Amino acid sequence: MTHRLFIYHPDSKIYEEILSKRLPGLKIHSAVHSKEAFDFVKEAEIILAWQIPDEVLKRAKRLRWFSSIGAGNEDLFKNPHLPETVVLTKATVYGEMMAEYIFAYLLYYSRDLSKYFEDQKHRVWEKIRPSRLYGKMMGIVGLGSVGKEIAKRGKQFGMSVLGVKRIPGPVENVDQVFGPEDLERMIPLVDYLVVALPLTSETYHLLGEKELSLMKEGALLFNTGRGKTIDEVALTKVLKARRIRAVLDVFEKEPLPAESELWSLENVIITPHVSGINIPGEICEEFVKNYERWVRGEPLIGLVDRSKGY
Repeated sequence: MTHRLFIYHPDSKIYEEILSKRLPGLKIHSAVHSKEAFDFVKEAEIILAWQIPDEVLKRAKRLRWFSSIGAGNEDLFKNPHLPETVVLTKATVYGEMMAEYIFAYLLYYSRDLSKYFEDQKHRVWEKIRPSRLYGKMMGIVGLGSVGKEIAKRGKQFGMSVLGVKRIPGPVENVDQVFGPEDLERMIPLVDYLVVALPLTSETYHLLGEKELSLMKEGALLFNTGRGKTIDEVALTKVLKARRIRAVLDVFEKEPLPAESELWSLENVIITPHVSGINIPGEICEEFVKNYERWVRGEPLIGLVDRSKGY
């Protein structure tokens, strides 16, 4: 039996080229714009996409599996044009890349690289004693596929790792796992606090002024999950007090408005939602594995539980 895959993405032709070689028995059609999609999507059993217009999705009457290119899919699982009968999976390939992002900035700060960049400009030869990641304590809020990779890197650097999980239980490379109700108990203990949460009704504004004010003086906050998991007004207020620092990749509104005070704070590094960028080769590799499972009727990688929202 020949199955039909529809790919909707700005780089859809790249995905189509890779997958047509890896899965020659799969009939594939790709599109960048809605009008290109209408004829084929009606027959598609599988869609590989991230954001897709409702006018396209509602035409997918034979759809059985939606393979999302994204890690966070709060808009998709609520979409009325994606019935509960359709299997929804998320990409799980971003953990390593996002761990690299976290540790790039951890090393930037711990080795005080900004000082040496400035010294080089002014031809200054001055050594300073660096701090170490070894022996420091990291707290990770959200121990999904991304959080687990960050924990793994933390242990490789000789760090102690704490974590917060919806249902506490042992997690590899995490020394102690807390439940959400114990978040306030964990926060004061850590030197680095990483927020790697999906957006759900339970995680919306999980961290507000009270929680952020519990951070150690000089501690470093990362947000790489979803902007709305942290109250941005409260975050701005706490950061303006200059007790803590932050590396922020996600925001309540994106792009971050030019008038946001966060842009001008010297204790903040802002990046434009780039900690986990989709790389077609990696996405396709995971899709191929999942497609083979789907054909055999086996459980899929990255299955989204719509009742939980991730």
